[in-house]
Formats: sequence, structure tokens, C-alpha cells
Amino acid sequence: MQTDRGPFEKLFPAASFSEERRVPRRQRVFVNRNLRLPSIGAIGFDLDHTLAHYDPAPVEDLAFRTTRQRLIRKRGYPAEIESIRYDPSFVIRGLVIDRSRGNILKMDYHNYVTRGFHGRKELSREKLASYRRRRLSLSSKRFASVDTLFHLPEVYLYLSIIDFLEERGERPDYAKVYQDVRETIDQAHADGSIKSVIRENPSAYIQSDVKLVPILERFRSWGKKLFLLTNSEFYYTDILMRHLFRRRRGEDGEEWSGFFDVIVTDARKPRFFDSGHAAQPKPNTKIAHPCAVKGGNVRFLETETGFRGDQILYFGDHTYGDILRAKKSAGWRTAMIVLELERELDVAQRIEPKLRIYSGLSDERERIESERASLEREKARLELLNRSERIARTRARREAKIRLLAEEMQSRSRKVEEMTREIGKIWRECERSYNRTWGPLFREGKETSRFGHQVKDFACIYTSRVSNFLNYVGEHYFRSPIDLMPHEM
Repeated sequence: MQTDRGPFEKLFPAASFSEERRVPRRQRVFVNRNLRLPSIGAIGFDLDHTLAHYDPAPVEDLAFRTTRQRLIRKRGYPAEIESIRYDPSFVIRGLVIDRSRGNILKMDYHNYVTRGFHGRKELSREKLASYRRRRLSLSSKRFASVDTLFHLPEVYLYLSIIDFLEERGERPDYAKVYQDVRETIDQAHADGSIKSVIRENPSAYIQSDVKLVPILERFRSWGKKLFLLTNSEFYYTDILMRHLFRRRRGEDGEEWSGFFDVIVTDARKPRFFDSGHAAQPKPNTKIAHPCAVKGGNVRFLETETGFRGDQILYFGDHTYGDILRAKKSAGWRTAMIVLELERELDVAQRIEPKLRIYSGLSDERERIESERASLEREKARLELLNRSERIARTRARREAKIRLLAEEMQSRSRKVEEMTREIGKIWRECERSYNRTWGPLFREGKETSRFGHQVKDFACIYTSRVSNFLNYVGEHYFRSPIDLMPHEM
């Protein structure tokens, strides 16, 4: 019987996707650790890139242009950088910036550097190898992780400025350029320069999700307490939520606050999750709600909801600020929102015919290699016999067989080389289908990528949108697939 399995599941059984055949793959919830929905008492949500999905092209270009202009006006960068245009395809999440060298790197889950660029120029094999001579301490200030979608435009601007300055014959201080770009975009977010533009026309920057209100209603019907926990200021939260909760064009979704038992803005995550963080919440007087506050800490939130630790499920998109800290510091269950998952699954489906060819060629190559090994063993056996053979005619017959075996071995070796080139070509084409520079988000070669490993390690479950939970019932038991070791396959 034919099963609904993804192409990578066929190639890598140990990393198989969850078998939810009745749910379209784009809308599935994928499971790293078992989770029973009935055991969850409270469900919380981040706002940006979790409940509110931005339209990537306009919002990233807005952040890019705003930061570029400020670098010219306030940091003294050459006016010529105004000519730099944003390429949204060049940077993906999960990459690592080497601030001391001006490099951007992709790693597998062993933190083995597999690809890299200096500025926007590909690193040579020799320079990549320099990262493999010692274990990298990614927690040091030298490195910065590209953890959120908000990071993408600033990283591309940083790399482009390095190229620009070096092409002018300058030797930039890579760490200083990174600091300038990072601080400038932070200031643009903090002073409302970016948010004020979005505020004027939310529909130009925020994607609509007609299933958002229904899923929140569904969660409440299951008896769950709901809370909103965001670092955004209340005024901006209100703008986005009103836009998201409009049921019809022209309506104002002012009733949004009634869906949540607790609303926390200005949360200052990840510090919010630190049990030793004693910041007291301040009542939010701008909204008529029984428990709307600014700031606070995890213990306050748990007290208000009446649940704590693994009774709470939190949705977020930030690998460190949402998922890791909620899990490690607070002991919450975690649901990571990875919007890119939709495109990754679409590409996986599209390249499935190529992957079947890849798999068939790999099997055939393995068969030919096995044949060559058998020929080599037989050749070695005859050579051993001939060393002690005294009858010339018998020795000559064996030598003829040995020559024939050697020719057969060479023929198979040539065939393996040809097939290896073809297999490599197909694999590279498949990888470029995801991203022409970095390949798939969740994989690096045949290993899980650093980003994929973080999702697997930190998130109990992951999916592309909160509304995908409409495909499941309140009693659902999310079961993780069996993770087999090589000897168990």
C-alpha cells in the first residue's frame, strides 16, 4: 500500500515526519517530544511572526531601507550605500555571523562549518577549513546567530556594506560595522520609525489569517486559559491585533482582548523567563481588561493563569528568546512557529521525482560497489593461490582470470565514478531548489542543519501557523516518531 511519506523520510528513515495522513503536510504539527493536549491548562502566544505573520518582502525591505538611511545620516556611512538593494533570498535563519571576520556561515548539527561567505563572496575551501581546526565557541561575542526573520535584512545589509567598503580599497572593522548595523536597526524599532510606517497601513505589511480567530475560539472551547506574551509595546500590539481580528473588511477588531485571560506587553523576553527576575508588572491603563500589564515575570504569569511548568504550552518563533528560554528556564512545553516550513514542504514535494532518481542511482551504485568488492576478493584469492603454485599452466590460467577480474573491477570503478558525478549533480540541484545559496533550512547535506537541530532540541512541537491546530481535536496526543540509531534500522 502506498503511504503519504515525504521524500526525505524515504531517504532518512530516522528523521521521518509525523504520519498524520489525513492532514495536508503544509498544515501538520510535527512532533519532537510527546505532548498530550489534555495535560495543558494554559496556552500562550508571542505576537510578531507567531500570531502576526508579516509579508516578508515589504516589511524586510522597509527595515533594510530605514537602517541604510540611518547609517548614512547618523553613523557617517558613505551616501553611496544608498545604491545597495535588498536581496531577500540571500540570508536564511539558522546561519551564524563571524563578526571578527565579516563572514556568514552555515553549520550542521555538529557545528561543522559547511558553507560560508565573506560579505557576499563565497569562502574558499581553505578558509572554510580554518573553522574546522578547533571547536568553535558559538556563545562567545565573536559570533551572532541569525535566530529570527527580523534578523534577515540587517544581516544582508551588513554583508553588503563589507563588500562595498572593500571594493573601495578600505579595510573595515568588521565587528564595528556589525555593531553599527545592529544598534541602528534596534533604534529604528525602539523609536517607532519602522512601526509607524506599518501602523499607517497594516494591510500592506501583515498577512491575514482567517483561521486565527477560529483557533483561539477552539482553544477556549477546550477549556484552556489563553495569554499573550510579547515584547512589543501595547500601542503596536493593539494595532496588529485589531487588524488580525477584523472578520470583514472595514471592521475594527477591537474585541480581541477578550480572547485572552492575561495580556503582557513590554515583556522583555528572554529575561522574563528567569525565575530570579523580580520585575513587577505595571497595570496597563490603556485597555479595559482584568489582567493586562506591562512587564513582570514568569512567576506572576503562572500565578495569574493558575498553571505552571509543563502545564503551559507557549507558541513562539524566536529560537532563543521564546523557545529555548521558555523550556529551559520556566519548564514550559514549547511550540515553535516556522513559517518557512510551508515553502520547505512545497519544495520537498516538487523535487520528489528527482529524489526518487537520486535514491535509485544510490542503490544501483551500492550494488555495483558490492560487485566490485566481490571481484576484488576473488582476485586477491587467486593471487594468493598463485604465490605457491608450481604448475606453470595452472598459474597462467589463474593470471588470465586475474587480468579479467582487474578489467571488470576497472569497468565498475568507472561506472561508480560516473554515477557519483550524476548523483552529486542531482543532489546539488535539489538543494538549490530550496535556496540557491544555502540549500534547505533544516538540513545540511545528509545531516540536520544547526537550525534543524535547534528546532528538534528546543521545541516540543513545531508547525508553520498557530491555526494549523484546527486540524486536531482537544484530546489529541501528539506522538513523536521513533528515533532510530543506525544499528536499529
